[in-house]
Order: sequence, then structure tokens, then C-alpha cells
Amino acid sequence: MTGKIVVKFYSLLRRRLGRASIEIAAPEGEWSVLELLRLAENMTGQRFLDELLDRKKGLLAGTIILVNGENVRLKQSLETRVRGGDSVDLFSPAGGG
Repeated sequence: MTGKIVVKFYSLLRRRLGRASIEIAAPEGEWSVLELLRLAENMTGQRFLDELLDRKKGLLAGTIILVNGENVRLKQSLETRVRGGDSVDLFSPAGGG
């Protein structure tokens, strides 16, 4: 099934990117969350993966990624599959001090 994947940005990530969401045309089949994140970064024209991932491409502590409301940490992490019609919510770790 082809369709669109809606990627929504929250909190500091939304502020940094200056937008609430983007829509990505999905091909037939599925993508991993990591593949989707790389495409989303290219589409925004701004680097933001450094706010979500560590150097080994794992999720930073405090990063929350939801696929259709389910936390990817409880699934296959960055290998969780997404397809047309899905919604992906991105929350970078909270800043503080």
C-alpha cells in the first residue's frame, strides 16, 4: 500500500526546525524508522539526527519515537517498520539544567 507517512516534530525539535510536521510519500513495502529519519532530515534541509541518535546510531537516552502511538523502544527500536498511512512522532531529549 502506497501512501504518506506523517512525521511530527515536538518540543525543542519543532522549535529548531520551525515546523510541526512533514509528509513523506511512502513507496510500496516498508522502511525502517532509521531510513525514515534519514529521509526526513534530508527533506527538512536541516541536520537533526544528532539530537536523537548517538554515534553508534542508537537512540539517545530521553529520545522518544512513537509509531502510531507505540514507543519504538518497546518494538524493534530503529529497525521498527513503517509504511504508508503511519504516523511517526519525534521527541528529542528534554533540555534542562
